[in-house]
Amino acid sequence: MLPVQPFPTGRGSIPMSEENTMKKMTPLLCLALVSACTTPADVSKPLAAGGDKNAKSTIKDTATGFSVDLRYSRYQFVPEADARLVACRSIATTRACEEAKSRGREIQPINEQTLRVSVGHNIMNARSACRAFVEAVWK
Repeated sequence: MLPVQPFPTGRGSIPMSEENTMKKMTPLLCLALVSACTTPADVSKPLAAGGDKNAKSTIKDTATGFSVDLRYSRYQFVPEADARLVACRSIATTRACEEAKSRGREIQPINEQTLRVSVGHNIMNARSACRAFVEAVWK
């Protein structure tokens, strides 16, 4: 049986170990709440110029255009696979359009079915990740 503090402390009869645990857990809980906050990406810059620090893309030329290989990873305490999937698709297609514009050429519209996306979540460090691959074809 756990030792109990005497009644005169004004706190009732809380076992000492529970009180100590609460004192230790309060700062950890506050830290977890603060670290769960995120800041939005800078959308004023193109993705190629580092507009989103969580997204890394690789561009490779192909015979008919170029391909975009995107890796996107960020802290996400509660994983939202659908939102991550939409964001990853959007970033990949936006990056393809930016690359075509920077080269001064137009690409054919990107078909949603040709965009390959994979998502995952690491529960140990609460990082959500996705990878997208799309091939852009010149007009």
